[in-house]
Amino acid sequence: MNKKIVILHILFTTNNILYSITDLRGNVLFWTSVGSYKQKKTKKITTTSIFLSIKDVKVFLNKYSVRFLFLKLIGFNKHKKIVLKYLKQLYSQIVLIHEKLHLPHNGCKNRKLRRL
Repeated sequence: MNKKIVILHILFTTNNILYSITDLRGNVLFWTSVGSYKQKKTKKITTTSIFLSIKDVKVFLNKYSVRFLFLKLIGFNKHKKIVLKYLKQLYSQIVLIHEKLHLPHNGCKNRKLRRL
């Protein structure tokens, strides 16, 4: 399997960070999460577990000789900058970074109060 371009989806949830690598058609080639590297009696999301999971992604990318990488970041988390920093250090062929937030900016307009 010699893929030239793959998409790395990173889903930031409140308790976990999920990574999945797909080809351009959407077929999942590899997936992992930060929770799988959790040590006992510690928090699930730590900088060491984030670094280990990103290293695992890099091993997959090197194993199948992937040239270019698209990043899709989904969700909101305080560790997003750390993940991006580690990815830029370990893998230099990032072509595009697409960020998608599911946060309302202001929301719908409130109904007028009824006066009697």
